[in-house]
Amino acid sequence: MHVSHTPALLRSVVIAAVLGVVSIMTQRGDVVLLMVPFVVHLAWGWRGRRRGEPVVWARPMSVVIPEGESMSLVTRVTHGWGRALVTAQWPVRPGIGLEPESGTVLDSASGQGLEVAVQPERWGRYDVGPGTVRVGDPSGSWRASTKVPEVTITVRPASSTLEGGSGVLNPIGIVGMHRSRHRGDGSDLADVREFRPGDRLRRINWRVTSRMGSVHVNSTLTERDTDVLIVADTLLDLVPASPDAPTSLDATVRAIAAISRHYVGFGDRVAIHDLGRRIGHVRAGTGPRQARMVLNVLSRANRTVPDWDVLRPVGSITSGMLVFFCSPLMERESQDELVRLRRLGAEVIGVDTLPEGIGRFEDIGSFRSESFLGEAWMIRRMERDDAVARLRSIGIPVTPWRGTSSLASVLLSMEAARSAPRRGSGR
Repeated sequence: MHVSHTPALLRSVVIAAVLGVVSIMTQRGDVVLLMVPFVVHLAWGWRGRRRGEPVVWARPMSVVIPEGESMSLVTRVTHGWGRALVTAQWPVRPGIGLEPESGTVLDSASGQGLEVAVQPERWGRYDVGPGTVRVGDPSGSWRASTKVPEVTITVRPASSTLEGGSGVLNPIGIVGMHRSRHRGDGSDLADVREFRPGDRLRRINWRVTSRMGSVHVNSTLTERDTDVLIVADTLLDLVPASPDAPTSLDATVRAIAAISRHYVGFGDRVAIHDLGRRIGHVRAGTGPRQARMVLNVLSRANRTVPDWDVLRPVGSITSGMLVFFCSPLMERESQDELVRLRRLGAEVIGVDTLPEGIGRFEDIGSFRSESFLGEAWMIRRMERDDAVARLRSIGIPVTPWRGTSSLASVLLSMEAARSAPRRGSGR
């Protein structure tokens, strides 16, 4: 931290020198009295200068916080200048709220930490800084300043659990929490039948046994897990006219966070495939570690990547896999990929992440009167809504993302279809 003199010290030197010369030339003692305050100031400032240079610490340098929370940037200065004036200033950046709003904190106590509260507006990765720290000695004769390195703040998206059931029609794993149609060790009762060699004694139904006169046991359904694939369409990031409204990428990220947490809780294997290049891929995994990995990947999603025209299709699909297709469904390629996954045998659910205000009649006023962008977006939305209607007509459920309760009706209806009676094939 480089220390330099202030204009006040320079003025004291010049004025004291001039008054000294004048007192010598005029032989007047009263001029010497005028020199005394400036000489005292020089002596005070020189005495403080010899106490060393200040040392600055700033913490933290990197931090990960959940969406909606704030964190504190603490700058601590160690110096030997007594009750010096310390100033810490952090630049104001878009998407970040500071408290105080100017990002500047003053303190006059020696060794006291200067604290600035940082409140990111939404998920993502933010670089705050570099900050500036200035220290002035009590006499106002010396000053020092330095730059504090940037602080990286990673904000994980909110990951509330989905409302509704699992929606898994045919579990394809071995161990999990989804009820299957296969009989075996489980917790769901299938029926009560007579005892057979090999049945476990703990499954004997003593009430039915005493009533029927022969030993009967409970037959249960096995519980299995499944594979869940979340497809993220990040080819476009559609931004509404209001700067505070969530974009299509915001809706996609929050939907992925909620869906992944929901199915990791069931013990399922969850994977992410990005059709674009804003989020990236996540290998299939399960457990709390997979949930943390998904949130870390989502928090590093890049908003600044330009729109991409090349779609990266999904590779192999296991028959019966549950696929959530998160997309604004504006591009024909995305719609075709959704249909292709359904034809490959996957159970596909379309999650519409198009912002609600885009293409509406009320949105026309946000464009300039001499342009026809508002009308163009209305036509494009009408074409997209027609494509969504065709998807629903071929049996692919598509529901808009409006929070954790958006998929409840779809998931519950799929669970009801799983438990509905089925007609056997005739001969």
